[in-house]
Amino acid sequence: METCPICLDELQEHQIIKTLSCNHKYHFNCFKKLVYQKNNFYISCPLCREINTSTEKPYKDDHKENIKSLLHQGIRTNKCVCMTKNGLQCKNKPILMNYGKCYVHNKNILDKKYYRLYSDYLYFIFCLNYNWLTLIYLIDVGKKIIMKFLNEESQVHEILQYYYRYLNIKNRDNDNDFFMNGIYDYYDLEKLSRSWLDYCVNKNIII
Repeated sequence: METCPICLDELQEHQIIKTLSCNHKYHFNCFKKLVYQKNNFYISCPLCREINTSTEKPYKDDHKENIKSLLHQGIRTNKCVCMTKNGLQCKNKPILMNYGKCYVHNKNILDKKYYRLYSDYLYFIFCLNYNWLTLIYLIDVGKKIIMKFLNEESQVHEILQYYYRYLNIKNRDNDNDFFMNGIYDYYDLEKLSRSWLDYCVNKNIII
């Protein structure tokens, strides 16, 4: 039985295994920790130091699981992070990519019909070379562009067109506002949760 070179535990059939372009195998969650450190999929293999070029999703047709696979394993919780009016922790389950909140405490939820598009988008931006703060903004802005302007048949390049349009307007107007804050205002998008932003950036994870 093969073992994961990172955690040294066995690579079992029921687990999600990531095979790098060099053919060395890791638990997907172990691979993801390296991705978090590098901020993209093009990590150096810990065994042979070859740069990985494999960006395949772990699930072929399960878009929800492909999204979940990028979330920090230790932060997946069955409880909403919010409190009730009585000061007790909410017992509802959090909704996927909803800042750890349930449908009651944040109703602006990514519909299941967008999971395919959002999954494609997430795996695209992890091929880029941005710092973690920018990645977290891209994760949030992309989701809200999908929800406001696009449909289930849309493609990733249509999300990017909204970025390109904003960048052209920004450059033309010599706007010095920070890119991601400005784009929220330009497209009238709801600003992201500050607590979610700080938590993800400080711990270098996605929840």
